[in-house]
Amino acid sequence: MKILVTIANYGMKNIEYAKQLIKEYRSMRFDVDIFVLSEAPKNYGADVTVLVGLPSKDPWSLPFAHKQLFAENVEKYDLFIHTEDDTLIRQENIIAFLKATEAIDDEFIPGFVRYELYPNGKKNYPDVFGSYHWVPGSVRKSGEYVFAKFSNDHSACFILTQEHLRRALASGGFLVPPHSGRYDLICSAGTDPYTQCGLTRVICFSHMRDFEIHHLSNAYLNRVGLDEERYNLQLEALREILEHNRSSEELFVTEKPLHTPVWDKSYYEPCRYDILRLIPAAAKEILSVGCGWGTTETHLIEEGKRVVVIPIDSVIGKLGEKKDIQVLSPDFKQSFEMLAGRKFDAIVLSEVLQHLPNPVEILTELGSFLNDQGVIVGSVPNLSLTRRLSGRLFGRSKKRAQIYGPFDKTMLNLTNTSLLKSWLMASSLRPLAIRYEDYETVGPLSVLAAHLPGLVAASNIIFAVELMTA
Repeated sequence: MKILVTIANYGMKNIEYAKQLIKEYRSMRFDVDIFVLSEAPKNYGADVTVLVGLPSKDPWSLPFAHKQLFAENVEKYDLFIHTEDDTLIRQENIIAFLKATEAIDDEFIPGFVRYELYPNGKKNYPDVFGSYHWVPGSVRKSGEYVFAKFSNDHSACFILTQEHLRRALASGGFLVPPHSGRYDLICSAGTDPYTQCGLTRVICFSHMRDFEIHHLSNAYLNRVGLDEERYNLQLEALREILEHNRSSEELFVTEKPLHTPVWDKSYYEPCRYDILRLIPAAAKEILSVGCGWGTTETHLIEEGKRVVVIPIDSVIGKLGEKKDIQVLSPDFKQSFEMLAGRKFDAIVLSEVLQHLPNPVEILTELGSFLNDQGVIVGSVPNLSLTRRLSGRLFGRSKKRAQIYGPFDKTMLNLTNTSLLKSWLMASSLRPLAIRYEDYETVGPLSVLAAHLPGLVAASNIIFAVELMTA
């Protein structure tokens, strides 16, 4: 088998990691040709070709240099590998890729998951953060392989067979100039086969260890990512979807059809102390709607509250089950039926209403679960007209401006104080408090931001409401 490998290596920072990758490829039993993409001449040995030059003036465009090389050699190699210079693919990973490719449907390409290592040997999974999540409805079985789609297509590398590459080239989405969108420039170069060429990356989690690759620099330890224990809980939930008919629904559309992930629902929010401050101290029974990994809910448990959650989906909901949290179905209708007759002292809606096609209907239903003195607390982004104008004033990017369209196109409500109040009134709810949080911290006028009206400068609206009949 002939393999063409490209390693993107800018500057000198990762030289030693790049050498480790090259050593690994040299040790393989395959016929491997190695090309290093670089901004300057470097010497990695006589058997390594260094291609010097940037596809554009931006240094981050370097990884795109692999595309033309792959296209020119599509008939000469059986396998094509592109990696960043600190991402170690081993021979056993390649063998696993080949076996899985033969076993699963042609529309899917086996992908890889990066891990990092703590000093104690525990793993961190750096690509699991923010809005990136397992897609519950994508779980499939083919032969001995069980696989699913993870919404983050970036793993700093990819492998394509000759047929995969032919399809990518034929799609017209592979040989394109350097670009960015939902992924930055570096990441776009490694995700284009999946985001622009009609190929679907899946993770064979039934053989997870064969598809894990070490991010040698461990650059994200203690910064971003998910620990090994909670990662394995999610894999357990994926298996239960297939084996025990666990729900594969999602509460609402979390990933927006936009060229930026800024407005996607986060699965890994930090504890929302700003919202929790609006919950009365005497409140004991709490319902959290649109729950992610449960940091806010865990804080409530630690304060002696009894917490019930409606999770974003059953995979992320698995994390709550391990924290003495009652986890319901990620389906409003089913959860509301399960809650019939129950009352809560507080209901939490953290960054949820902007994602719902029917916020008044949901708010009305939730109001029926409130005690007489109960409150609904939550937050939405501030997307008022004045906020949009101030966004331009403060240098907001064009990508963020894409959000200003109808819900059926963006899957996002343009929430603002006026719209929020109209929803509350239609739901027989009365505002107790509306606050503005998270002022601009970038741009030429950032110093003035905190002195401007919240309606203009704040990016988030925090609210607390009660029943009008209370």
